[in-house]
Amino acid sequence: MLNKFSFCALAFFMAFLFNFSACDDSSSSNDSESSEVSSSSSKPEEVTEPESSEVNSSSSEAEEVAEPESSSSEFVYKDSSYYDAEKNTLTDFRNGKIYKTVTITVTREKDGDEEEGAEEKSDTTLVWMAENLNIKYNKGAARSYCLEDDPEDCSKYGLRYTWSAAMDSMGRFSKATAGCGYDSLCTAKIPARGSCPKGWHLPSSYDFNDLVDMAGGKNNAAKKLMATSGWKKGDGTDDYGFAALPAGFWTKNGDADLVGSSAYFWSMVQYVPSTSPSRSYQAGIMNITGTYVYIEGYDKRYAFSVRCVLD
Repeated sequence: MLNKFSFCALAFFMAFLFNFSACDDSSSSNDSESSEVSSSSSKPEEVTEPESSEVNSSSSEAEEVAEPESSSSEFVYKDSSYYDAEKNTLTDFRNGKIYKTVTITVTREKDGDEEEGAEEKSDTTLVWMAENLNIKYNKGAARSYCLEDDPEDCSKYGLRYTWSAAMDSMGRFSKATAGCGYDSLCTAKIPARGSCPKGWHLPSSYDFNDLVDMAGGKNNAAKKLMATSGWKKGDGTDDYGFAALPAGFWTKNGDADLVGSSAYFWSMVQYVPSTSPSRSYQAGIMNITGTYVYIEGYDKRYAFSVRCVLD
């Protein structure tokens, strides 16, 4: 038989074993619950990581679109444009510039069928920019100019372009006229976009001739095409809304000349000297002097204004 002391010792030892077993089960249960929570919490992290990556990718694409196309100061947002026929405006999304436009129709009479004895009329309608092009172009020898120390000059007269810049010889906006420089005879087809907004083109000799014919011919067109203010030796009547401004030109040395007195506009037409059939040093222009309109050839290294025509 157990004495009193032995019985107490045995009871104490059995109580200790029971408590140790209970503590071990509790610890095992807690570890299992902790493992399940940890496994569950890892699933949302695995789902949200791809979403975060997609957002960053989209943000990166937006930054790429907004980056300047070159080291020049203009920002090229999107190579597209919008022509509003009701408001007579053109929005160039490359730099956000909004231009006035004008629709001009030329009506020509021609002899009809002799048997019928009737006269037929032929209409040609062109939509012109009523302001000078104003988007910077400075790559290599293709340059654009305005009086940087006179902010009003840039906004009022737009930029003056060497012919290679007007024709987009560096292929910034189209590869169709790439390489159309000073001493090369390029094979640009009509219509040639050049540096004009998308959907518009540089005038051809036909476009200039139609414009001048509509305004009464070379001897009468000047005053009718000139703006009603800004000319030093007498303003025009601007009968058709063309609003030619005397932006003058930049010489091949980069000096401004005849600002306030004459308006010069580039065409896409090349003049090939007879002594050098493989090269072209001149291109066609329209020159409004205040009393007369000249359509002639001029040195491509000079910088003149640009007016674009709707395709």
